[in-house]
Amino acid sequence: MGFWWLAWKDLLLIIRDRKAFITLILMPLLLIAILGAAFGNMMKDEDVTIKKFTLGVVNQDNGVLSKVLTEEVLAKNMSDQIKIKFFQERELQNNIRDHKLDIGIIIKPDFTSALFSGKETKVKLLSVPDPGIKPVIVQSVIEQFAQMIPVQAISVSQQGKARQQNDFLKTENLFKESTVSKKTKPVGSFQYYAAAMGVMFLLMTVVQGVTMMIREKEETVYQRLFLTNLTYSHYLIGKMLGLIILCLIQAFIIIIGTSLIFGVNWGPSVLGIITMTIAFVINACGLGMMAGALIKTEKGFNVGGMLGTQIMAALGGSMVPLYIFPDWVVSATKFIPNGLALQSYLKLMSGATFTDILPAVAGSIALGSCFFAIGLIFLTFERRGKYA
Repeated sequence: MGFWWLAWKDLLLIIRDRKAFITLILMPLLLIAILGAAFGNMMKDEDVTIKKFTLGVVNQDNGVLSKVLTEEVLAKNMSDQIKIKFFQERELQNNIRDHKLDIGIIIKPDFTSALFSGKETKVKLLSVPDPGIKPVIVQSVIEQFAQMIPVQAISVSQQGKARQQNDFLKTENLFKESTVSKKTKPVGSFQYYAAAMGVMFLLMTVVQGVTMMIREKEETVYQRLFLTNLTYSHYLIGKMLGLIILCLIQAFIIIIGTSLIFGVNWGPSVLGIITMTIAFVINACGLGMMAGALIKTEKGFNVGGMLGTQIMAALGGSMVPLYIFPDWVVSATKFIPNGLALQSYLKLMSGATFTDILPAVAGSIALGSCFFAIGLIFLTFERRGKYA
């Protein structure tokens, strides 16, 4: 268990450096205060409620899927947000034109057959000027419903298809609501930048910790460590363990500090916040350990580490709010540690539960473990090549 004293040694070095330790704690809180106040008008902390609205529907399709969409998904599964009212096409258009109805859809006659055959189909969306978020909700529901239709429907026989269509009507879990929930809370500026600055400074802490590791490799400290019974795996485990503990201390000081000083609400799920923080720290530290094992010089890592941190911070939403990015960019940022962590924190702040972020937690831990394993492999080969 020689890696424990190595982890303790690294922690003491950071804690004794008062300037570095204070910077890691006070700088995030200071930037959160500045950015939260500066962008307060853009991301107001006001309570926003989504009122239930009536959706006019013209169903020109006699197939099973149009019935599932209107009767099961919209009318039943989303009854808290949407009330369905059926019209004839001209009647719906008149109601929209006279502002008696805010939004409506027209389902084309080929809706079911097109979805089952994998062909393109269209649902016409009608709305009054400036209807708010209503069209976004309806569009998201329809798009997700279309994506849930199984590809296997193309190859089944007519008898199997009929049986499958009946199953669609009986399936309650065909559509899982992932649009804005009635319980969803808006994220304010202080909340956003508390999470954004928190994950960015944790990346900077990882860079600082790995810099110490590379400095040891350049000096005689590294060689003297291996004169003891310390193994390659214990060396890397000790380094990562010390860095994980330091990052967790910093993370929870930021979370608790922003809660007490700025009144930031990190969400109702305390377990979710703790678990996501641990998972993100493992992910980021694993990436840092891999970089530390690959990069040979302290100077090279300082340049590459700081540049990489800034790029990851920008892409992950720490500098510019994720809300202005296209959807594909937001999805792509889930593959970098801070981007995935920030989006998970925002979900928790919006009212998500612990189970909602489990995929992100699992992904973060898996990536961190993979990064650590790669770093250990390279460190082992480097050692063997140098002293073979």
